[in-house]
Amino acid sequence: MTGGGARPRRSGRIDGAAWTLYDAARAPSGVGLGYFVCDDSGMGDRRAALPAGLALADLDDDAFRALWEAGRPLTSTERRVVDDSGAIWLAQGVGPVWAERGSAAGTTGLRLRCISAQCPVVELNGATLSEMSDAELSARLGAPEGVVPSSD
Repeated sequence: MTGGGARPRRSGRIDGAAWTLYDAARAPSGVGLGYFVCDDSGMGDRRAALPAGLALADLDDDAFRALWEAGRPLTSTERRVVDDSGAIWLAQGVGPVWAERGSAAGTTGLRLRCISAQCPVVELNGATLSEMSDAELSARLGAPEGVVPSSD
């Protein structure tokens, strides 16, 4: 799935590790989703709220670290996926968590948001992270048939 330009980003070091912070999305209020990716693939991604009006380019090292510390690791219902073009996506389970046991299976799915580039949000109805490998998710991102872009 092709997208527009790259999202704003800023790189920095936390405890010797190189991290990149992406301005991944903004709500109409201006509050944003900050997404941290570490160059060391063994380190888990983090996400943090970005205040309205904050430009990542304006962050000094202390503010960068403060955002990282305020951030939280991904939950068991979230996973990073890299598509065939190298774009970074956040896959998040949606719907009631108890639905995996079958009582509300039609209300669950996945929402995939491109973190590194401007792309439409993708929704996969009825899918769960536990059922799909990274390769399967990436293939669905590259094939528009069966993939429903949502309103961002």
